[in-house]
Amino acid sequence: MARDLLEFSSYGAKFLFGDDIGSETFFAMTVFPAFIFFASFVQMVHYLGGIQWILRHLGSAFQKMLDTSGAESIVAVASPFLGQSESVLLLKDYLPHMTKSEIHACMTAGFATVSGSTLQGYIALGVDPKNIITACIMSIPCSLALSKIRYPETDEPLTRGKVIEPPRTSEDANILHAIGNGAAIGMNLSLLIAANLISVISLVNLVDFLLTWLGQFVGIHELTLELVLGYILYPFTWLLGVPRDDIKNVAQLLGLKFVANEFVAYQRLNDSTNGPSIRSQLSFRALTIAEFALCGFGNLSSIAQQIGSLGVLAPTRRSDFSQLAMSACVTGSIATAITAAIISMVV
Repeated sequence: MARDLLEFSSYGAKFLFGDDIGSETFFAMTVFPAFIFFASFVQMVHYLGGIQWILRHLGSAFQKMLDTSGAESIVAVASPFLGQSESVLLLKDYLPHMTKSEIHACMTAGFATVSGSTLQGYIALGVDPKNIITACIMSIPCSLALSKIRYPETDEPLTRGKVIEPPRTSEDANILHAIGNGAAIGMNLSLLIAANLISVISLVNLVDFLLTWLGQFVGIHELTLELVLGYILYPFTWLLGVPRDDIKNVAQLLGLKFVANEFVAYQRLNDSTNGPSIRSQLSFRALTIAEFALCGFGNLSSIAQQIGSLGVLAPTRRSDFSQLAMSACVTGSIATAITAAIISMVV
């Protein structure tokens, strides 16, 4: 159903670029129109109150089940829908007064999930949408539980025992204004992802070139970043339940996801430019585990993004955000990995 919904973006793209766009294989022409469409759709649903209804009920449920504060519960639930930065906007008035444990939990939830607005990008790369959605839902309680283990609550949150009502007010004058603002958000997101992919993929290839050059002096002629990360994360990947023959490939993808981002890792999973893609070499079990384990914003570039966006909302807490960011990123990445480990027990 998610794939069918996002296919409607092709009508607008064909009107703008021509009917032949459907047969093109360019990543930008396939993915970016869907980003713009889906961002408009989400903004429209938000204007109509649908997003707030979901957040209110799910936030209340997780608060009761996990005994978390209202603030961190609502941010954790909102993260898969709105994204790691946008979800915190719901509580911008509470942010300066939140405890460090609450901030850590909110940041962890952002790192453990992905944004709904990027869903089409993963689908265009060949990822099963059911795996993405399931991974995000599973990561909500997992990220909160792990965050409290890593950074227990020692203070008294202002919103403990209080269900936060997501604001229904909107800056949009009407539904057409909401759709237009959503399109602008989608365009900005597309440009940001395009710039990020260009820089990260180029830098990864530069590092591979340097490692290959250095490897010639020690007799390793195919020394690359993926090879190094594959050996470093080999034991961790084995713990996820990946079959022995597939551990090296999945470990390389996990390492690439952490140092670059999940988009680059998913792209590498399906890249067949220089031969058979990694996807074609993996068993069904290993492929499913890999798609779950890669489904999160837990990477180095997202750390800077979270610190920057939260710092704008609460300038007085910038030092706390910087102090907690790396811990939250690692915790969020582990939460994502745990969802993959759970799935490995049933596939």
